[in-house]
Amino acid sequence: MRALDPLGYEKETLSYFQTLKAVDPMRSAYYNDLCSKFLMENCILKMEYAESRVIVLSHKGLTALYHEEQLLLVTHMNLSTNQLRALPRTLAMLRCLEVIEADDNVIESLEGLSHLPKLEEVSLRNNRIHRVSDLQPLASCPRLSILNLKGNPVCDSPNVQSELALLLPHVPDIIT
Repeated sequence: MRALDPLGYEKETLSYFQTLKAVDPMRSAYYNDLCSKFLMENCILKMEYAESRVIVLSHKGLTALYHEEQLLLVTHMNLSTNQLRALPRTLAMLRCLEVIEADDNVIESLEGLSHLPKLEEVSLRNNRIHRVSDLQPLASCPRLSILNLKGNPVCDSPNVQSELALLLPHVPDIIT
């Protein structure tokens, strides 16, 4: 089915993933990751068909990211409302990325957001960022101007604004 028409059989394939998880609950994490890979492949196809540099991966239930090498020219990425625990190091190859939205996940690690020369805006609302030091990778993004951290545990820390100003002095708009 995938070889014939991946987009046409998307709903049916997703129902097969649900059936597999119900029949074999011991491998449900594996099936979730496999489903994430399938959904990303379809979103990449849709983006290519539309000749767009924006990829919308929100509300997909993603547990992992795949095929980042096919996203090299993406300028805007929406990963909101998924189940992502980290932004992987492989995101650092997205040298054209200007905006990333990763709200409403369970992100604790930002390793993939380092050395992105065009990154201007990062939204990480309602995640699990606990320490200001977890934001260290963003210090290597010279054009970063907007950082939204609302709803993260780090925002409850005393002196968070001054610590963020020390870590990210080049970022004029930090929302906590």
